Amino acid sequence: MGGLAGREEALSHLNPEKIYVENVRSVLGVSAKEAERICDAAARQGVFERCVEVLCPDGVVAAAAESESGLPAQVPCWSEQEGHFEEIEVPVDTLQKRVYYRLHEQPATRSNR
Repeated sequence: MGGLAGREEALSHLNPEKIYVENVRSVLGVSAKEAERICDAAARQGVFERCVEVLCPDGVVAAAAESESGLPAQVPCWSEQEGHFEEIEVPVDTLQKRVYYRLHEQPATRSNR
């Protein structure tokens, strides 16, 4: 069985702005590969939008965009040197990137008045 049909209730518990493959896997009780396939299918169908975020070495999300090409070349991250914290600019191509999805916003429909 593929796609999201019949799984909407389970997925409704996820944050619609940041849907991670791991969360889909956990909620639906499927493998990571199946969860990724479901998310990709939902993106192709226009239900989800695929996005990417870049993480600083401490795991903090430094930037997010609809694609890697939309990410800045460098992002600010905090670095600790001998007990002192300083903000440094780190090249995005040296940092971990993580794909996530968000619920595609449907255009507002007219209500009967």
